[in-house]
Amino acid sequence: MWTKKRGAFSALVVGVLLSIACAQSQAAQQAHTDAKTKGKYKVRLTTDAESVVGTCKFVAMIEPAQDPIGGISESQYPDYFRTEAVYKGADTVLVRGNGKVGEAYICGPSPLNPDGTPRDQYDQPPTAGPTPHR
Repeated sequence: MWTKKRGAFSALVVGVLLSIACAQSQAAQQAHTDAKTKGKYKVRLTTDAESVVGTCKFVAMIEPAQDPIGGISESQYPDYFRTEAVYKGADTVLVRGNGKVGEAYICGPSPLNPDGTPRDQYDQPPTAGPTPHR
């Protein structure tokens, strides 16, 4: 009897975990779709390092040649930079290395959602340090 209860409980736990994983996967897929169809149009590409470095917040490096899926031609790099940048919350990409490497930055007042809309202050992860008084 104990074995049957344990087996049923294990099956229940596995079912719950699978449903959570499926929901997260669907949300991630929707975010990628939004970045490809809407958000990329809110990202600025630039080669002017002085306008970005030191004045904007660095987010991530973007290297299309290192994409795990692969198959990205050089003519698709600008769209790839924009899509990956907005997916990560950035609004600007500094393009370097003869157009083969991008650095994603947040230059605006807040990070972007994958659909290109500004993130609400409550969507942002907490920052280190004391909370300012209002």
